[in-house]
Amino acid sequence: MSIVGGKIGNSRLIFDLLIVNLSAVFAFVFRGYYGDIAKQPPLSFWMKYVLALLSFNFLYLFVSWLVGLYDRRKKRALLEEYLLIFGVIMICLSVLVVFLFLGRLWWVSRTVLYLFIGISIGLLCVSRTIIKSKQPLPRQVKTDLAEIISRMTEAKQRISFAGSVRLSVIIVTYNSIDNVRNCLDSLKKAALNLPYDVIVIDNNSTDGTVEMLKKEHPGVEVVANPDNIGYSRAINQGLRWAKSEYCLILNPDIIVLPGAIEIMLDHLARHQGVGLLGCKLLNEDGTLQYSVRRFLDLRTYLYRFTPLRSLMAGSAIERYYLMQEWGHNDNRPVDWVLGGCMLGRKQALLDVGLMDERFFIYFEDVDLCYRLWVKGWQVAYVAEAAMTHQHARTSANKLFNRATYEHFRSLFYFLWKHGLKLPANSPSVQE
Repeated sequence: MSIVGGKIGNSRLIFDLLIVNLSAVFAFVFRGYYGDIAKQPPLSFWMKYVLALLSFNFLYLFVSWLVGLYDRRKKRALLEEYLLIFGVIMICLSVLVVFLFLGRLWWVSRTVLYLFIGISIGLLCVSRTIIKSKQPLPRQVKTDLAEIISRMTEAKQRISFAGSVRLSVIIVTYNSIDNVRNCLDSLKKAALNLPYDVIVIDNNSTDGTVEMLKKEHPGVEVVANPDNIGYSRAINQGLRWAKSEYCLILNPDIIVLPGAIEIMLDHLARHQGVGLLGCKLLNEDGTLQYSVRRFLDLRTYLYRFTPLRSLMAGSAIERYYLMQEWGHNDNRPVDWVLGGCMLGRKQALLDVGLMDERFFIYFEDVDLCYRLWVKGWQVAYVAEAAMTHQHARTSANKLFNRATYEHFRSLFYFLWKHGLKLPANSPSVQE
């Protein structure tokens, strides 16, 4: 089954296709004993029925792959399975009927269609109930921030670094004066137990960010760009400026919690093959943000960047992409981490050529992680470390705005650059 990359549940697919084809045959045979058949005897059209059934089989395979109906990695509730079965069959029949209408081939009996729909969907749903019953995913649990901070503070006390370990914190700002103030205040309160410097790259803010930084945080190195040069170019400015072995990239809307940075640094120092890592990101109410994700494949592109996104919100494809089947409570390699909080080994970042500056904003984090995997570096998630993030997806708020334009521009550039091929050593490919 090359159409699904070998990931499909072959036994279930074969069994379902057997039910579908037997249902079609039964509906066709039953039509021969139903009503007035003198004017239109079914046997005179049996070859056309066979061709229609073969076409249906190919459509069933394609649509099933598209919605992930047989993918073993996608755990779903039984009701969703029923709806997917019904939807797949109806989509295939709709496409087939449209083709027949355009070709003026009105030889398919309505009785056969109705019988086929009823029998096949009924038997498929019965088989799901008898053979398999997967439980729905557990509801998201709110995390106690005080408890997390307590655990990280205890872990911080057990971590010690050699005198040569130093950290550079890089923050890019653009009209985010309140956020960057809160971020820097939280970094100071975190009281890191190692030397570090902070580099803020400002992309021509007009809200007084640069003046505030010079007044309230005189120890911060500020690079004031005369224009908004984009996120990737600004980050690269900071990386080239940084003199430390480890570089922490933060969005201004990140609140650093005590102990988080030490835990991340300790993990990076102990795992030499890891080039970049992220931590657990939480909303202000303690709920989890899905800050690590799998690389996009064709199905995910269709779901995330077409009207299917609103129609299939919460689908198995969406959950798989956001890694929602996993509790995010253990450390593991991941395809990519959200750019809001990334701790990188400068050697690894230089090895891949830093960020691609042709991404003005969006997809630069996906591209960076992609190239790290290609170069043999690992990307990791450290669940023991956590920060809070005021995540606001401006491109999702309006259909037409600058953020949406930049999002799609970056998407098309990423596709042009990498296509649909994924790094062979990335976790999602190895699953």
